[in-house]
Amino acid sequence: MLLPFFKWMESLAVYDASIYLGPGVNIVHLCAMVTFLGALMVVDLRLLGVGLTHQPVAVVANDARPWLIGALVMLFLTGIPAMMATATAQYGNSIFWTKMYLLGLGLLFTFTVRDRVALGEAGRAGGGTAKLVGLASIVIWLGVAALARLIMMIPGNTFEWLVGASVS
Repeated sequence: MLLPFFKWMESLAVYDASIYLGPGVNIVHLCAMVTFLGALMVVDLRLLGVGLTHQPVAVVANDARPWLIGALVMLFLTGIPAMMATATAQYGNSIFWTKMYLLGLGLLFTFTVRDRVALGEAGRAGGGTAKLVGLASIVIWLGVAALARLIMMIPGNTFEWLVGASVS
């Protein structure tokens, strides 16, 4: 059902026009990923009670938020063109779809549950809850990052059991 859309996206890919564009976009994407994960980790580690313990979680979360949002915007602005270059290969790859589902879960979790705990009033969420939320956030986002790096490195049918039969 989505294959025509992925073929259309691949037809718009501009990487072939320059030997510098693809690597440049990938470098910016990786820098945005590092910034995004850094902004996440500083808050998640604080939720776990590690690092910056002299500051309330809400202060750490508020200070990290502009970096988190800015990096997320850059990830989308660079991730879409990066994916377009190999869109039809991505379409048939269960690792790509697993990453997309985990990305959706991560966005939902980060901007609902995690925000409620990290930005909430002091003491509203107990220590155990805060630690569980921080740990879940770290696992989800490191999973997204790992899957992103593995998409073209391991067999595309690796996660068919999770996301369904081959979509191609």
